[in-house]
Amino acid sequence: MLLPTASPRIRTNHEEITDYFAHFLQKKPRGEKLRSVIHVLDRNSALDAGLYRFHLTDPRTGVTKAVDARYTYQYEKRDGRWLIVNHHSSVVPAES
Repeated sequence: MLLPTASPRIRTNHEEITDYFAHFLQKKPRGEKLRSVIHVLDRNSALDAGLYRFHLTDPRTGVTKAVDARYTYQYEKRDGRWLIVNHHSSVVPAES
């Protein structure tokens, strides 16, 4: 499942997730982690949560803007490989 940064739609299958990233990559994203907290839950699962910043370029105008977001990755070790099994990312809300 993917709860993406730059879309309000939840993606729940391979085709939807692929479609999201295909359009996201058109913005030539460059990302940097600002803060990361990793919790190893057991030998086959872990959580990584924190803040990152994307630099996204509008394909029509060429203008690049920074987007700060918070994220959570849930990892599982399957057949000896660590895989992302759940990903949430959302724009950091303005201070109220």
